[in-house]
Amino acid sequence: MPEMTDKLEQLLGGRADRIGARIGADEQQTRTAISAAIPSLIAALSQEAERGSGLRQAIAEDHDGSILDDLSGYLDGTAGLSPRTTDGAGILEHVFGSQKEGVERTLSSKTGISMDTITQLLPILAPIVLGMLGKQTRSGSGSDAESSGFGLDDLGSLLGGEAATATARFPEIGDLLSQLGQRR
Repeated sequence: MPEMTDKLEQLLGGRADRIGARIGADEQQTRTAISAAIPSLIAALSQEAERGSGLRQAIAEDHDGSILDDLSGYLDGTAGLSPRTTDGAGILEHVFGSQKEGVERTLSSKTGISMDTITQLLPILAPIVLGMLGKQTRSGSGSDAESSGFGLDDLGSLLGGEAATATARFPEIGDLLSQLGQRR
């Protein structure tokens, strides 16, 4: 079920020029990096959901999908979002821990894009991925949760399906998952 991954790639692909300007990469490099980074982030979040490490609480409190409502403002730094919602570095530290540099190195190697560029990209993407996850799991009238059948209680199922698809599309992610599983 690559629905969330596909939505994110489509959403961000249309903004690759803007993101590329922030990280010092051209539009095609940025698209390539986004296509590799999103599945990696989702796979790591899947492991977080399995560990029961507070991901549900973080989504419920800080990542309701509102970042997607003003994505242009977020990318420009003008959105009035909570610092907890936009703390990409904090999200990465929590999700990747001591393996963050290894993940960055693997993504750099896979994409041919410098590690410095990847290091700048991941903190931009992390809040967006959590925002999409929040939007997918949010319950209430008219939310995506109703149409997708997923809520916060189904977080592991949603992420597990996405991670399996990501691993099939990018086998290197299996190695990343192995590294992340050993970090604790």
